[in-house]
Amino acid sequence: MFGSAAFAQTDLGNESVSDQAAAIGGAVFTGWTGTASLGATFASGNASSDNINGSVRLIKSYERWDHVLTASMFKGTSTVLVTQRDDVTNEVVTDDNGFPVREIVEGENSDRLAFGYQPKYYFSEKLYAFGILDWETDEPANIDTASRQVIGAGYSFYRNASGYLSGEAGFGNKVLDPVFGDDLDGAIAYLGVNYLNRISDTVTLNADVRADIGGDNTFIELGLGAAFKLSDRFSLKVTHFSRSNTDLEDPTNPEASSTDNITSFNLVVDI
Repeated sequence: MFGSAAFAQTDLGNESVSDQAAAIGGAVFTGWTGTASLGATFASGNASSDNINGSVRLIKSYERWDHVLTASMFKGTSTVLVTQRDDVTNEVVTDDNGFPVREIVEGENSDRLAFGYQPKYYFSEKLYAFGILDWETDEPANIDTASRQVIGAGYSFYRNASGYLSGEAGFGNKVLDPVFGDDLDGAIAYLGVNYLNRISDTVTLNADVRADIGGDNTFIELGLGAAFKLSDRFSLKVTHFSRSNTDLEDPTNPEASSTDNITSFNLVVDI
């Protein structure tokens, strides 16, 4: 193997700088496979809302290594007509003609952007080491920015043509800067479970659970999905995400919740 690398380096020495760059670039981007998905909903009338979501997942395997790149986006806005109420009596406020006073309220109900990278090194067919580097922002959920750096070990209980089941455990550091409130930074323990089952040639089910457990903040995410194959490259996928963050509620928002739930219908394309 080392002889082949040395030979390749000698060969590149006889090429131009542009040829070398092209060869290196081709090696970096060759061999990636994965999926890209996109979903959207638009409503108008007495109230209006627009929601769009998309994701990309790319995987490259080389010898004992797997490299996984992910990116996701959830963005939604809504416009509703709100009837004003008295702060003390909670009665409907009326104008001089006796009609309820109303106002149009516009705002974002989701605005999440996330990127992640997870390398895996397999010691055997079942046991592997992994790392996680990721970043996200989601202001409606009171997350200005959040990032993690995790290392750990995973075990693949089974992996075959019908699907897989694996579990992961590790430790690392999390930096979470909320829009409102104190920073929630510190060491975390990480746990993850990944499950996929191809129940037929056209239907695939998946479930993923991950948790960050820290002294100031505990984060749990549950993802469920069902994909229905439409053709060789296209599928329709229904997904549901439930994300819970402790000690992260916005005190200025009376509707604030520690849990967000998103259900989406997406068109998925195999890359």
